[in-house]
Amino acid sequence: MIDDKYRRPGDAAARLAELRDRGKKPAESELLEAEEIGDAAAESFSVRSADRHQKVMLELRFKTGDSTALAYSYFVRADCNPSTGIVLDFSAYAVRIEGRNLRPLFAALVAQRVAVVTEVDDLHAEATLDPDATVVTRIEVHERRDS
Repeated sequence: MIDDKYRRPGDAAARLAELRDRGKKPAESELLEAEEIGDAAAESFSVRSADRHQKVMLELRFKTGDSTALAYSYFVRADCNPSTGIVLDFSAYAVRIEGRNLRPLFAALVAQRVAVVTEVDDLHAEATLDPDATVVTRIEVHERRDS
């Protein structure tokens, strides 16, 4: 037997509309996902719905077409500096993400809601994306080696 309220857990916009129609206030995490992150961020990263479990791995997609996936279970630290970008510590790997307006991406990473982060070309980003959009222009992954 399927409970009607769980029929489409991935459709955040429909859930928000349904809550508003019933006169209920949506959770803050649902508003963050649907309104603050918005469609502009879809170019650089994807976020999992607030009512689902956290992601198991973070997939990093490079401009070259290559991809790397790192387990969130090894995610131990995150730093965000608007001038230098986001630095993630995955125990054996250090990840640096550079771009603009990275605060929404950082918030989603810390909540382990990001499925994919995608590098975009600088020229493509300037020509086609909103100046306020979250844009990832560079991803670096470095393996840490013990000496």
